[in-house]
Amino acid sequence: MCELFGVNANKEVDVNFTWRGFVRKGKLNPHGWGVGWYLTALHGKRAASLVKQPIPAYKSRIALTLPKLNIKSQVIISHVRFATSEINYLNTHPFIRRIKSIGQYDEWIFAHNGVLDGVEELPRRFKPLGTTDSEAAFCYIMENLEGIRTIRELFTKLYQLLSELSDYGTLNVLISNGRYLFAYSYYPGKGMWLLKRHPPHKGRARLLDEDFEVSIGDVKAEDEYAYLVATKRLTDENWEKIEKKKLYIFRDGALLLKVGNRIEPMLDSEAIEVLRAVLNRENVELNETVKRLVDLKLLKITESGAVINDYREAIVKLIVEE
Repeated sequence: MCELFGVNANKEVDVNFTWRGFVRKGKLNPHGWGVGWYLTALHGKRAASLVKQPIPAYKSRIALTLPKLNIKSQVIISHVRFATSEINYLNTHPFIRRIKSIGQYDEWIFAHNGVLDGVEELPRRFKPLGTTDSEAAFCYIMENLEGIRTIRELFTKLYQLLSELSDYGTLNVLISNGRYLFAYSYYPGKGMWLLKRHPPHKGRARLLDEDFEVSIGDVKAEDEYAYLVATKRLTDENWEKIEKKKLYIFRDGALLLKVGNRIEPMLDSEAIEVLRAVLNRENVELNETVKRLVDLKLLKITESGAVINDYREAIVKLIVEE
């Protein structure tokens, strides 16, 4: 019965408004809470940060104080736990592991909602520190992603692993390597929900089950792009149900791809054509579509015009070639 909440944005954001509603979920999930996020370290790489406790979130002074700390990140993963195994710190989500893939080391953050029977025997090299099926599944994922060489292989392998794990029971999963946020759902009768917050930020949002609302324009910058993913709708905005057994891939506030039987690009046709043209070194008009792709960090503007942003060529090729 655990609950998950994740954010991916194109700039560092805080989640004070939705965190307030999420903490309230701790009354129904009283066996622990945790939140993981990424900070930019001195060498420029993203370092995972984590705080968690095996107590109810609504009774935790730390959980109630987090919004006042003004924590900001492009990727945030939160979890409140209803235990099916021992209640302790090691069994509290999220979990973190460090592996090398696509030529660099990344710290991965993982949180799971559901029950997986028999997965404890799957990991052979990465041993869980606690006793949960969730951490065992995470270890299995990590040891099979270590050494991956290309971004295409990373995405398709992660989809295959999560599909394999879905055969063991139910799973809603949020997982990140600090650059991408991945969401996967196979939980009949429950699933996960998705909310897009893209400019222009208008209207008001109300926390469900609480008489509290806020103007979206007051909490979102004009150029802020973000996606929220949760196991339950937290506000009265237009949340969409995530398709089951598909891997959703977010980066810099955009839903870029879905992976199922094939890789599906999620940008509109005009954006894809612009990316294809820039990839082919063609000059493109600096219009609103180009500006949006710059905001999403897929393109950048130079003296010679629009070009693919640094380290984005591989993901752009996946978007335009499928």
